[in-house]
Amino acid sequence: MSTVNQRLTDLFSKNIVVEPSRSSTSMLSQDAGGGLTNVTFSCIFFSDVRKAISNRSKYAFVRELVEFADHAGFEAVCFPERHFHEFGAIYANNSVVAAYFAPLTNHVRLRAAAVSVTLHHPAEIVENWAMVDILSNGRVDLGFGSGWNKPDFVLSPETYENRFKLRDQRIPIIQKLWRGETVDFPGPGGEMFPISVYPRPIQPELNVWYSTFSEQGFERAGSMGYNIFTMLLPDNVNALAKKISRYRQARAAAGFDPETGIVSLLMHTFVHPDMDWVQHVVSGPFKEYIASSVLPQMKAVGKHFNDSEVDRIVDYSYARYLQTGGIFGPLTDCQRQIDQVIAAGVNDIALLQDFGVEYSAVQQSLEYVGELVNRNRESRHLAG
Repeated sequence: MSTVNQRLTDLFSKNIVVEPSRSSTSMLSQDAGGGLTNVTFSCIFFSDVRKAISNRSKYAFVRELVEFADHAGFEAVCFPERHFHEFGAIYANNSVVAAYFAPLTNHVRLRAAAVSVTLHHPAEIVENWAMVDILSNGRVDLGFGSGWNKPDFVLSPETYENRFKLRDQRIPIIQKLWRGETVDFPGPGGEMFPISVYPRPIQPELNVWYSTFSEQGFERAGSMGYNIFTMLLPDNVNALAKKISRYRQARAAAGFDPETGIVSLLMHTFVHPDMDWVQHVVSGPFKEYIASSVLPQMKAVGKHFNDSEVDRIVDYSYARYLQTGGIFGPLTDCQRQIDQVIAAGVNDIALLQDFGVEYSAVQQSLEYVGELVNRNRESRHLAG
C-alpha cells in the first residue's frame, strides 16, 4: 500500500504523463515464445458507491452480473471483504455472498478476493467456506489479504501491528484445516484444544490466491505455490511483467511448476463500440469511484490532500485507467489491452464492472463483453 501512496504523492512534483498503449495486430493472445496463453476471464465486484441506489438494488445487479458470468463462460466470480465504510459496504462478508450464489450458479467458481485473514480465526474461515464449498459442489477458491484499514481492526485489535507476518502464518494453518488435519489452538485460560473443522469441504485441497502489489509479495506467493491477485494501480504493464517474472522464478526455485501459477489481474471494464459514449457514461462514476477508493487508503496511512490535489489524483488515475490500465471501448481497443497484460504474464483477467455506471448502460455493454470473452476462448480452441 505504501507503494501506491508514494506513486500518487510523487505526482505533485511532476507533470502528469499517461504512457500510450503499445499496438497489437493479433487477435490471438500469445506468450513470449509465440505459443498461445491459456487465459481465463473472471468477474470481480468491489463497490457501487452511489447513495441514491438502494443496497437491495445493488445486490440485484450483482446477481445479474453473476448469472451473466455463469452463462458466458467466465472462470470465477470474485467477492471482496469490506468493513465500516460506504465503499464496498455491501460486501461485509464474502462467504455469505458466495453462499447465496452457490445454488444460483452451475459453472463459475466462487472466489474470495480476498478474505482479511487477520480479522478472523483460521478455523472460522474454514468453517464458513467449507459450507460454501459443499453448497457449490466444490467451486470455492480463497484469496487472502492482510487488511489495511485501521477501523476494520476493531474486529481484532491485537492483530493490526503484526498483520503482514500474521497473514503468512495463518494461510498454511488454513490449508491444514481444509485438508482435515488437526491443529492446536488456545482456548479459555490458555488451555490448548486440538481442533478439526466440520463440515468437511468437497475439495481436498484449497486453491489459494495471495493479494499483493509488492515484489516481495510476488516472490512470497511464488515460493509458497500460491496464485496471485493484483492490480495495476502502482504499476505500468512493464513493471507488472517484471514482478510476474520474479513470481515464476520463485515458484521454480521452490520446486513448483512455474507455469501453473495463476496471476489474476483486476481491470476496470466497459466494452462498447462507441468510445465517445463510453467516456460519457464512465467519466463521472469512475472518478467518484476512484475518490472513494484511493482517498480512504491514503488517509489510513496519514496522508491528506487539499481539494485541488485530490482532483489531480483523480484526473490522473482516470486518464491512466482509460488509456492503459483498463478495458474500455471497442473490441479491438479492448483486445489490445488484453494482449498487453497477457504478454506480461497475466493468465486470469478479472473484469470489474460495478463501479457506479448506470445499470442500463452496463446491461447494454454485456453483449460486447461476452463477445470479447468468446473471441479469446475460440482463438485458444482453434490454435489448440
